[in-house]
Amino acid sequence: MASLSFFNAMVTLALLIMLFMGSSNAQLSTDFYSKSCPHLFSTVQTVVQSAINKETRMGASIVRLFFHDCFVNVISLATDSSFE
Repeated sequence: MASLSFFNAMVTLALLIMLFMGSSNAQLSTDFYSKSCPHLFSTVQTVVQSAINKETRMGASIVRLFFHDCFVNVISLATDSSFE
């Protein structure tokens, strides 16, 4: 059950991120695959849930995969003295 609540938290986090991204002027779209692959979100959800069921640490690994570069760049900017 813990992996299910963790998965729900991850899905909520992903939806919040997409919500904030949708309010920007970027050309990205949350419905990009709606016509070419209408079952994309349910397929990804099934595969990610299966991976988390097999290995509970997989959820954290996926988050780390998506946000690693972002955090590394923010930290490097924060520690760069020429940035000031």
